Amino acid sequence: MTWEHVLSAAGYWDGGDLLRVPTSGTTGGAPRLVERTVQSWTDSFGPFTQVTGLHADDVVLASGPASSMFVYARAHSAWLGAETIAESRWRPERASAATVAHLTSTMLADVLELDRSRLRLVVVAGSALAPALRERALARGIDVVEYYGAAELSLVAIGRGELEAFPQVEVEVRDGVIWVRSPWTALGYAGGVDGPLRSDGSWCSVGDRGVLRQGVLTVNGRDDIVTTGGRSVPVADVEAVLRSAPGVREVAVLGVPQERLGEVLAAVVVGGERQSTMRHVRERLPREQCPVHWFTAERLPSTAAGKVSLPDLRLALAAGEVRTWT
Repeated sequence: MTWEHVLSAAGYWDGGDLLRVPTSGTTGGAPRLVERTVQSWTDSFGPFTQVTGLHADDVVLASGPASSMFVYARAHSAWLGAETIAESRWRPERASAATVAHLTSTMLADVLELDRSRLRLVVVAGSALAPALRERALARGIDVVEYYGAAELSLVAIGRGELEAFPQVEVEVRDGVIWVRSPWTALGYAGGVDGPLRSDGSWCSVGDRGVLRQGVLTVNGRDDIVTTGGRSVPVADVEAVLRSAPGVREVAVLGVPQERLGEVLAAVVVGGERQSTMRHVRERLPREQCPVHWFTAERLPSTAAGKVSLPDLRLALAAGEVRTWT
């Protein structure tokens, strides 16, 4: 199968000049379609090959939903001429037939539970990779390449252990927000709908926060999005459901690190009753959007503007100053 067939089969390409790439979606709504030139993907295949070390005699596992991460992986594999294993349903045992696998951190954890594997390389994206999970893979003799990107930005940073700018990409961090100048970025959203992509001249951002030190990028995600198991969960949607629970006065939802899923949702609640609040949330949200950890507080730390101060709340959680809701 050619890369053209891959993109057409995924519904990304109708043979014209543009690709229409779905984002990972939002609660209660259809994914936005990101418009980009075909070349903004295909011209990056060469640099991606050089950085990762994939080659034509690899057997590449790229099973998962038709998200930008997996469709890019399948199209690249087809361009390279490698054999590709591509299924819509994730089955960890399929990794036993592959030499390279494109995985989220959750999938990597599944693969490492297998007794046997031919894998020489995994390419991990979609959510943060816990250092302990990386070390487990390396101990099995598996090379680990991680990259950070977005449907709107494509590849931004890539590396083995540390993330550095992908070839031809410039990265800046302004007031804690990651900005990118790159030939791989999108044009915008189909239909002119709103989304996180914003521009400043030739620079683009989706609002992800990070730190750049001596060329090494640390990605801290977005305050309004938690990526868990490769799925993006809008915090505002979860908070809205929580606020509608009887007796709840204040709430904050944030992501906390977890080895297998990258992050999981944690809720800090002021007021309400534990069991009824949890039931209220579980009846209204899919499982992956429900908080895993629950805490209660007399009040939430706030900024001078009266908003919840997430940095102070994270510090309070780390110091054990917020009570587990029991």
